[in-house]
Amino acid sequence: MLIGEVAIYDFINATSEMASRFDLIAVPRWQYDETYLMLLDSLEAALPLARSSDLSNQPLARLIYSLSEGLIGEIVAIVTKAAVAATRSGSERITKATLDELRHVPISQRRNSALRESLL
Repeated sequence: MLIGEVAIYDFINATSEMASRFDLIAVPRWQYDETYLMLLDSLEAALPLARSSDLSNQPLARLIYSLSEGLIGEIVAIVTKAAVAATRSGSERITKATLDELRHVPISQRRNSALRESLL
């Protein structure tokens, strides 16, 4: 199983040998809807934080959605990193400040990041 973006699709289909090894299934990005909010509730329920973060409430839910660009792996990574930061800070809850302090760069902007440029 491979999971990735369009570059993975292009890589797999570069040769018929590789293309014959995988069945490709497109998985759409999450939409900002009730199902997405339920996902945030499920993630929050699994977190070992002492205080409620209310991730599915509008301000935090919108911010997480914006940072993740609707990608499930990014959603989980952001929430996980924020939970670790909240634990380390002693606040035991994820807030807008917690998310801001992560300085998370959305995938669409990473290709143009200063780190990438410094590697070239």
